[in-house]
Amino acid sequence: MRDATFIITARLKSTRLPKKILLEVKGKPLIVHMINRIKYSKKIKNIIIATSTNTQDDILEDIARKEKILCFRGSEEDVLTRLLEASQKYNLSYFANITADIPMIDPTLIDHGINVYKRINPDLFLYEKYSFGICVVVKVSSLKKVCDLKKDKNTESWVKFFKATRNINIHIEKVSKENKNQNLKTSLDYYEDYLLIKKIFDELYKENEIFLNKDINNLLIKKPDIKNINSNDTFLNRWKMHIERSK
Repeated sequence: MRDATFIITARLKSTRLPKKILLEVKGKPLIVHMINRIKYSKKIKNIIIATSTNTQDDILEDIARKEKILCFRGSEEDVLTRLLEASQKYNLSYFANITADIPMIDPTLIDHGINVYKRINPDLFLYEKYSFGICVVVKVSSLKKVCDLKKDKNTESWVKFFKATRNINIHIEKVSKENKNQNLKTSLDYYEDYLLIKKIFDELYKENEIFLNKDINNLLIKKPDIKNINSNDTFLNRWKMHIERSK
């Protein structure tokens, strides 16, 4: 049953790779590919781009209109408040979410995450470390609690605020081998990441079809050198250092 909402957190202010989510593969911006992949979910009824009020993000509102999805504009730095205000505007009790840096999101993991969330009712649903193509699921009442208690205005890396709040139940879901690979980086942060994503699309993309994590894994079994485009030791160490600085 399609009754859930997916919120894509997106903005164009990126220092590492400016306007990265507008980079094109197969004639479409990556964020449009992401939207199309989310539409394959069997649980998602509505998609919202949650972006900032900065004029440089006007194009994201234009894309939302063209793709016939919703757009909410709020704080540029306070992502948690932006998500809360978006969820309140559309009267949501929970929502699935990930940043636009994950263009190859796997819709089967969206569906699984929502199913587990509905069954166990945590405050925050996460997939385990090194999962890829994933999302989170957030309870809005718990998000409000976190927002009411937090003091920081910069909440771009926001999971830590849930972890720091008392009496918050965070569920971490384990995944199958096909959805986990500690030597594969599919998030879009650097130009090398774009080259990897482009290569995967070149190999697997077909119009009006969708490839999943299992297809990416099968491709890497056949062509293991592909992951070296962005996953050699230098690139991975650079990314891990960025993660540590963001904690």
